[in-house]
Amino acid sequence: MTVRGKKIWNMVLILLAVFVGLVFLFPVFWMIRSSFMGLEELYANPPLLLPKNATLQNYQAALAQTDLWLQLRNSCVITLLFVMGTVISSSLTAYGFSRFEFKGKNVWFMLIISTMMLPSAVTLIPQYQMWNRLHLLGTIAPLVVPAWFGGSAYFTFMLRQFFQTIPRELDEAARVDGAGYLRIFVSIMLPLVKPAMIVVALFAFVNCWNEFFYTVIYLNGHQELKTLTLGLYLFKGVYSTNYGAVLALAIMVSVPALIFFFIGNKYFVEGISMTGIKG
Repeated sequence: MTVRGKKIWNMVLILLAVFVGLVFLFPVFWMIRSSFMGLEELYANPPLLLPKNATLQNYQAALAQTDLWLQLRNSCVITLLFVMGTVISSSLTAYGFSRFEFKGKNVWFMLIISTMMLPSAVTLIPQYQMWNRLHLLGTIAPLVVPAWFGGSAYFTFMLRQFFQTIPRELDEAARVDGAGYLRIFVSIMLPLVKPAMIVVALFAFVNCWNEFFYTVIYLNGHQELKTLTLGLYLFKGVYSTNYGAVLALAIMVSVPALIFFFIGNKYFVEGISMTGIKG
């Protein structure tokens, strides 16, 4: 391919990427645009691309009709505990599988990875019965505790791949200097896998922040423990005809996740690009 042909091909790829990006961003634009519209403009036919008389009434209605700050506090507490547990337990598990040699190591790792193929509906009833017998229904324990006991099989696999890119000579040099496994993990391994840890934290944050299914199962009916996603669902059920207010609340629920993503975007790209270099 000639130089001119490469330039044309690169331009086509750029235009295609821009088009695909606009397609994915259009629903977000439509949500933001609708949240600033009154009912007349929202149901106008043909639809308006932009609001003629932008208003904050939808945001005021959303704030007035929901316990937003209580729900925000609950979501922050649950998400913080979930992210901490996921990062700590997944990194420890991945470190063990990447550095230690023990009987049945590959079999145990395959069993952990195989759990990713199980639909959540398969384990829902046994989990519910377990938490019921422990008298922990109606608490945040079912949403938080599992993260502290292995985290996620996907995160364990991803961090294991990252740990395996680190030369074992670093471990051996540290052991010669008298460092134990825990000291090597904290002082040597964790700083080197920082990008991957941030990727795990980002994914865990988004997954927990947007979690709806399990919050309905374990927290529905407990007003003092409602999260933002559960509050949005209940608000939509009561005010389903006022789509402007529902979309305004949806934007407020989404903003923290977007901020967290943009803060860690650099490490997110770096961690994804470096993970899996060595199998």
